[in-house]
Amino acid sequence: MNEIWKNRRSSYQKMLLKYLRYVFNDHFVIALLFLFGAFGLSYSNFLKSLSGSENMWWAQPAVILFLLFILHTNQIATFLQEPDKVFLLPQEHQIRGYLKSSWSYSTLVALTVQVACYLLLTPFLLFAAKMSGLNIILLALTQLVLTVNRTESQITALFLPQKRSAKFEAVYSWLLPAVVLIVSVYLPTYIGAIIAILMLVIISEHDRKQLPGAIFDWRYAIDQEAARLARLYRFFNMFTDVRTVTPKPKRRLYLDRFLPQYSTDSEGFFKYLFWRAFVRSGEYSNLYLRLTLLCFIILFFIHNFWGALLIAAVFIYLLGFQLMPIFVVYDEIVFMHTYPINIQKKFIAFSKVLFSLLFVSAMLFFVPIAIQGPGLVKVLSALTLLVAESILIARIYSKTRLSKMS
Repeated sequence: MNEIWKNRRSSYQKMLLKYLRYVFNDHFVIALLFLFGAFGLSYSNFLKSLSGSENMWWAQPAVILFLLFILHTNQIATFLQEPDKVFLLPQEHQIRGYLKSSWSYSTLVALTVQVACYLLLTPFLLFAAKMSGLNIILLALTQLVLTVNRTESQITALFLPQKRSAKFEAVYSWLLPAVVLIVSVYLPTYIGAIIAILMLVIISEHDRKQLPGAIFDWRYAIDQEAARLARLYRFFNMFTDVRTVTPKPKRRLYLDRFLPQYSTDSEGFFKYLFWRAFVRSGEYSNLYLRLTLLCFIILFFIHNFWGALLIAAVFIYLLGFQLMPIFVVYDEIVFMHTYPINIQKKFIAFSKVLFSLLFVSAMLFFVPIAIQGPGLVKVLSALTLLVAESILIARIYSKTRLSKMS
């Protein structure tokens, strides 16, 4: 079983490297550099604005919510597959050794994520929450112990009989960690650390006594692993095609009234196809909505005008780049090459559709930038730059990019 786990971990890591090459392509890396730079500048300015403020009652609740949220970002990785419930069933007595390796791997990954996020939070703890260095270290210890405790509980949940109701999950996975974090933040921090360690000791002792006679739930464990991989594949699918992700088109009849109707001229014909490919395909419409809403929300928290404008410009570029495959979505249909249509009108129609989508996003991004009140000249400049970028991407950059795709 240990050999099986090592082979599957190796295959999993190769899969990650394969798709991460597409995620961190040249364009996205440049975009990330701008995003991190703008975020770092805004975060620094935000912390400086807090240095002289005393009434920051909201800092402690914000710390608790942040730590509670990142605590639930990790999930146990078992690498189990559908055929295992048949072919590995005779070796069920060795499954605990297999899960021990999974627990070690998943815990290491989870602790790495927690440490990275906590380092990001540390300046806020110093300037806003007004915590001392010792309390920050003790709170970090509490968070790491809660992380180990959560990974341990995920392993325990793979055995029968275990409570898996939503009520039990809400109490055990959310309420108890929230109480420990509240105690750590509002009371002496060492009390929360002691409670977290006691919880881990009690749960570990309970598992040591109960699990040897428990039955491994193959179906539940395989379903949990499949759900974890599905979320990972959906993320990769935002950047490249993933064979295991096949979004199903939806009719969305209620949107037909907003779409152009069928036209006999070539440009109208292609507009009709492109708009319906965008609306009815979950791959493109969901991606567009996610990126647009994400940027729209982020811009409300960035109070630096140039930083906000830079992030809005980067997201418009990302939207245009990710929507360009719509241009070739119908190319493999034989009727596109046999119908008497003017193929020269295809790019004109696509550029208009792409500009419409980028223009809507630009107007949404403009709202939080304008609300900050940077001045009439800056507001008009931001509007002009965002619209001009949308035009350049839809009319000029897309033509160069699509010539390589066709």
